[in-house]
Amino acid sequence: MKEVYRYAYHYAGRPVGEGRLEVERRKRGVRASLEAEFLPPLPPGRQRWQTELDAEGFSLRFQERVEGKEVRVFTVERLEEEGVVLVSQGKESLAYPYLAPYHDPLSLFLALPGLALEPGEVVRFPMPGGRVYVERLPDVEVEGKARRQYRLRPGLSLVQVEEGRLVRVAQQVGRHVFEAVLLEAEGP
Repeated sequence: MKEVYRYAYHYAGRPVGEGRLEVERRKRGVRASLEAEFLPPLPPGRQRWQTELDAEGFSLRFQERVEGKEVRVFTVERLEEEGVVLVSQGKESLAYPYLAPYHDPLSLFLALPGLALEPGEVVRFPMPGGRVYVERLPDVEVEGKARRQYRLRPGLSLVQVEEGRLVRVAQQVGRHVFEAVLLEAEGP
Protein backbone atom coordinates (compact mmCIF):
# COMPACT_ATOMS: atom_id res chain seq x y z
CA MET A 1 0.00 0.00 0.00
CA LYS A 2 1.25 3.46 -0.87
CA GLU A 3 1.56 6.40 1.42
CA VAL A 4 0.87 9.71 -0.32
CA TYR A 5 1.76 13.13 1.10
CA ARG A 6 0.97 16.51 -0.42
CA TYR A 7 3.07 19.55 0.52
CA ALA A 8 2.67 23.30 -0.03
CA TYR A 9 5.85 25.22 -0.82
CA HIS A 10 6.50 28.77 0.34
CA TYR A 11 9.41 31.13 -0.26
CA ALA A 12 9.71 34.37 1.70
CA GLY A 13 6.20 33.64 3.03
CA ARG A 14 4.65 33.46 -0.47
CA PRO A 15 3.23 30.32 -2.10
CA VAL A 16 5.59 28.99 -4.78
CA GLY A 17 4.23 25.55 -5.63
CA GLU A 18 3.29 22.11 -4.39
CA GLY A 19 4.84 18.69 -4.09
CA ARG A 20 3.60 15.12 -3.91
CA LEU A 21 5.57 12.40 -2.10
CA GLU A 22 4.67 8.75 -2.71
CA VAL A 23 6.21 6.04 -0.53
CA GLU A 24 5.79 2.34 -1.26
CA ARG A 25 7.11 0.00 1.43
CA ARG A 26 8.14 -3.45 0.19
CA LYS A 27 9.57 -6.61 1.73
CA ARG A 28 13.10 -5.77 0.59
CA GLY A 29 13.07 -2.00 0.93
CA VAL A 30 11.26 1.14 -0.11
CA ARG A 31 10.56 2.91 -3.38
CA ALA A 32 9.68 6.60 -3.15
CA SER A 33 9.23 9.57 -5.45
CA LEU A 34 8.79 13.27 -4.85
CA GLU A 35 7.36 15.41 -7.64
CA ALA A 36 7.45 19.17 -7.19
CA GLU A 37 6.30 22.10 -9.26
CA PHE A 38 7.73 25.55 -8.60
CA LEU A 39 6.35 28.98 -9.49
CA PRO A 40 7.92 32.48 -9.44
CA PRO A 41 9.70 34.08 -7.65
CA LEU A 42 11.63 30.78 -7.78
CA PRO A 43 12.70 29.68 -11.24
CA PRO A 44 9.55 28.00 -12.65
CA GLY A 45 9.87 24.31 -13.37
CA ARG A 46 9.37 20.77 -12.21
CA GLN A 47 11.60 18.56 -10.17
CA ARG A 48 11.36 14.83 -9.56
CA TRP A 49 13.35 12.80 -7.06
CA GLN A 50 13.14 9.01 -7.14
CA THR A 51 14.83 6.63 -4.74
CA GLU A 52 15.05 2.91 -4.16
CA LEU A 53 16.19 1.83 -0.70
CA ASP A 54 17.53 -1.42 0.71
CA ALA A 55 15.93 -3.14 3.72
CA GLU A 56 17.97 -0.94 6.10
CA GLY A 57 16.76 2.27 4.43
CA PHE A 58 19.96 3.17 2.60
CA SER A 59 20.05 4.26 -1.02
CA LEU A 60 20.41 1.76 -3.85
CA ARG A 61 19.50 4.18 -6.62
CA PHE A 62 18.61 7.87 -6.67
CA GLN A 63 17.61 10.03 -9.60
CA GLU A 64 16.92 13.75 -9.74
CA ARG A 65 15.24 15.18 -12.84
CA VAL A 66 14.93 18.96 -13.16
CA GLU A 67 12.82 20.49 -15.93
CA GLY A 68 13.01 24.24 -16.42
CA LYS A 69 14.81 26.19 -19.11
CA GLU A 70 16.57 22.90 -19.80
CA VAL A 71 16.26 19.30 -18.63
CA ARG A 72 18.91 17.88 -16.31
CA VAL A 73 19.08 14.33 -15.01
CA PHE A 74 21.41 13.27 -12.19
CA THR A 75 21.67 9.62 -11.08
CA VAL A 76 23.55 7.86 -8.28
CA GLU A 77 23.50 4.07 -8.28
CA ARG A 78 25.08 1.65 -5.81
CA LEU A 79 26.63 -1.30 -7.67
CA GLU A 80 27.69 -3.43 -4.72
CA GLU A 81 28.86 -6.45 -6.72
CA GLU A 82 31.22 -4.24 -8.72
CA GLY A 83 32.22 -2.36 -5.56
CA VAL A 84 31.38 1.06 -7.00
CA VAL A 85 28.92 3.91 -6.82
CA LEU A 86 28.10 5.16 -10.31
CA VAL A 87 27.33 8.88 -10.60
CA SER A 88 25.86 10.08 -13.91
CA GLN A 89 24.81 13.46 -15.20
CA GLY A 90 23.81 13.69 -18.84
CA LYS A 91 26.31 11.65 -20.85
CA GLU A 92 29.02 11.90 -18.18
CA SER A 93 29.52 9.04 -15.69
CA LEU A 94 32.02 8.55 -12.91
CA ALA A 95 32.58 5.50 -10.72
CA TYR A 96 33.65 5.90 -7.10
CA PRO A 97 34.62 3.11 -4.70
CA TYR A 98 31.67 1.84 -2.65
CA LEU A 99 32.82 2.09 0.95
CA ALA A 100 29.68 2.04 3.10
CA PRO A 101 25.89 2.37 2.87
CA TYR A 102 24.83 5.98 2.31
CA HIS A 103 21.76 8.19 2.07
CA ASP A 104 20.53 10.29 -0.80
CA PRO A 105 18.47 13.46 -0.13
CA LEU A 106 15.12 11.65 -0.22
CA SER A 107 16.21 8.56 1.73
CA LEU A 108 17.57 10.85 4.45
CA PHE A 109 14.20 12.57 4.84
CA LEU A 110 12.48 9.17 4.98
CA ALA A 111 14.91 7.99 7.69
CA LEU A 112 14.28 10.91 10.07
CA PRO A 113 10.97 9.71 11.59
CA GLY A 114 12.66 6.47 12.69
CA LEU A 115 15.75 8.01 14.32
CA ALA A 116 16.08 7.30 18.02
CA LEU A 117 18.03 10.39 19.07
CA GLU A 118 17.69 12.41 22.24
CA PRO A 119 17.75 16.23 22.09
CA GLY A 120 21.35 17.37 21.66
CA GLU A 121 22.55 14.12 20.04
CA VAL A 122 24.14 14.27 16.60
CA VAL A 123 24.56 11.47 14.06
CA ARG A 124 26.61 11.55 10.84
CA PHE A 125 25.40 9.90 7.63
CA PRO A 126 27.50 9.38 4.51
CA MET A 127 26.05 10.83 1.29
CA PRO A 128 27.42 10.79 -2.25
CA GLY A 129 30.10 13.46 -2.36
CA GLY A 130 30.13 14.11 1.38
CA ARG A 131 28.17 13.67 4.58
CA VAL A 132 25.30 15.16 6.51
CA TYR A 133 25.01 15.73 10.25
CA VAL A 134 21.59 15.31 11.85
CA GLU A 135 21.14 17.01 15.22
CA ARG A 136 18.08 16.30 17.36
CA LEU A 137 16.63 19.53 18.74
CA PRO A 138 14.11 19.90 21.59
CA ASP A 139 10.50 19.11 20.75
CA VAL A 140 8.05 21.91 20.06
CA GLU A 141 4.30 21.88 20.51
CA VAL A 142 2.13 22.99 17.58
CA GLU A 143 -1.65 23.03 17.93
CA GLY A 144 -1.47 20.73 20.94
CA LYS A 145 0.75 18.12 19.26
CA ALA A 146 4.42 17.42 19.94
CA ARG A 147 6.81 17.73 17.04
CA ARG A 148 10.32 16.31 17.00
CA GLN A 149 12.82 18.65 15.39
CA TYR A 150 16.05 17.98 13.55
CA ARG A 151 18.70 20.31 12.17
CA LEU A 152 20.59 19.07 9.11
CA ARG A 153 24.07 20.36 8.29
CA PRO A 154 25.45 21.48 5.94
CA GLY A 155 22.62 23.62 4.64
CA LEU A 156 21.03 24.25 8.03
CA SER A 157 17.66 22.72 7.22
CA LEU A 158 15.09 22.43 10.00
CA VAL A 159 12.85 19.36 9.78
CA GLN A 160 9.79 18.74 11.96
CA VAL A 161 8.24 15.29 12.42
CA GLU A 162 4.81 14.72 13.93
CA GLU A 163 3.28 11.26 14.46
CA GLY A 164 5.94 9.68 12.24
CA ARG A 165 5.36 12.07 9.32
CA LEU A 166 7.47 14.89 7.92
CA VAL A 167 5.25 17.91 8.50
CA ARG A 168 7.61 20.82 7.86
CA VAL A 169 10.98 21.43 6.24
CA ALA A 170 12.54 24.91 6.27
CA GLN A 171 15.83 26.02 4.75
CA GLN A 172 17.53 29.32 4.08
CA VAL A 173 17.75 29.88 0.31
CA GLY A 174 19.39 33.14 -0.60
CA ARG A 175 18.04 35.89 1.65
CA HIS A 176 14.75 34.12 2.39
CA VAL A 177 13.38 30.88 3.81
CA PHE A 178 12.00 28.06 1.66
CA GLU A 179 9.37 25.94 3.43
CA ALA A 180 7.56 22.71 2.65
CA VAL A 181 4.46 22.19 4.83
CA LEU A 182 2.35 19.03 4.88
CA LEU A 183 -1.18 19.64 3.59
CA GLU A 184 -2.58 16.10 3.62
CA ALA A 185 -1.54 12.48 4.02
CA GLU A 186 -3.10 9.23 2.80
CA GLY A 187 -2.15 5.71 3.77
CA PRO A 188 -0.80 3.97 6.85
